Amino acid sequence: MAESRDPQSPAQPVGPPPPGTWVLGRVRGIRLTMRFTWLPVAMLLAFGFSAVIGQQFPQIGAWRYVASFAFVVAFTLSILVHELAHALMALRFGIGVSEINLGFFAAGTHIEGERKTPFEEFAVSVVGPIASLVVGGLAYLGSRAVDDGVGYIALWQLAVSNLIVGVTNLLPGLPLDGGWVARAFVWKVTGNMHTGTIVAAWGGRIMAILVLAAPVVLREIWDREPTLIDFLIAMAVGFFLWMGSTTQLMQARLRLKLPALQVRTMARRAIAVHSGTPISEAVRLAGEMQAGAVVVIDGDGKPHALVSENAVAAVAPNQRPWTTVSEVSTRIGAGHIIGVNDTGEEILTTIREHPASEYLVLDAAGGVYGVLATADIERAFRER
Repeated sequence: MAESRDPQSPAQPVGPPPPGTWVLGRVRGIRLTMRFTWLPVAMLLAFGFSAVIGQQFPQIGAWRYVASFAFVVAFTLSILVHELAHALMALRFGIGVSEINLGFFAAGTHIEGERKTPFEEFAVSVVGPIASLVVGGLAYLGSRAVDDGVGYIALWQLAVSNLIVGVTNLLPGLPLDGGWVARAFVWKVTGNMHTGTIVAAWGGRIMAILVLAAPVVLREIWDREPTLIDFLIAMAVGFFLWMGSTTQLMQARLRLKLPALQVRTMARRAIAVHSGTPISEAVRLAGEMQAGAVVVIDGDGKPHALVSENAVAAVAPNQRPWTTVSEVSTRIGAGHIIGVNDTGEEILTTIREHPASEYLVLDAAGGVYGVLATADIERAFRER
């Protein structure tokens, strides 16, 4: 996730939506999208619900399909309410939100900013399930007001569906909302965000195992023989929970290593040469100075390019006296300069926002300190 943004100017999605996506509009600058897969799933759910309506109200005939599809649309809108609750709470804390993607199994709010306190984490995470419970409660009251008929069944099913969404999302395991709530509590107690992520991720793994075991538990405790559908649903949900929690666990372990990474200790010592310097001379000077990189400077002594190690290796030794460093250098682009005192999180942000194989490292006075290679950063991660 990127840095926090002003709540009045939420993060805008970069580029067009991925293939197979409908753009429904915007709310507070947040793009609303829906995958094309929503339609076949919606039709399948509507068909199943139409059977329930048809059994109780056979006299309405084909209108049961219209009523059941209306229920599916209403349920989708309740999911939108859930996700909007997350998004609007994030905006209230000044955290950017770029997109809300709707669906039955993969709905999500793309929050671009990091929560700065455990309370922000708790509030942004818990408000979604609460919104679902409120919608479920309102649907239940509506069903009580409608004594009988198709409206009663639709409102009752909407109430039950939102109750399930609200309760399951409060389970304390990532990537569920309840996992982020658990992360907030552990963060508050330990003072470490990443420790909270690790605990909540393990909670998600435990949830995944329990879901996978659910069909067997049904048989042993309630004497209900599980069907093939029960096993398939358990496998799908369990896989989703396991993969989501594992991803968060890996990211947390990675971020725990970040504070120990420092540009000062990883940067290669560099020499500065003018653009007309032959490669052979630059290599000789680097050897004498025990430097691992070459920086090209202009007439005013300002660095403007980095000599590519791979490009130098591609030049035959007998051609190096006649080839200048400018021919094997890469201009220093915007964002490809990093401070010597930067550490893990700052390094990660620079790499994510401005990908490159090498970065110019400047000291506190603005002078050339060296060159930081992405390969050296990866090596440092593996060694820790």
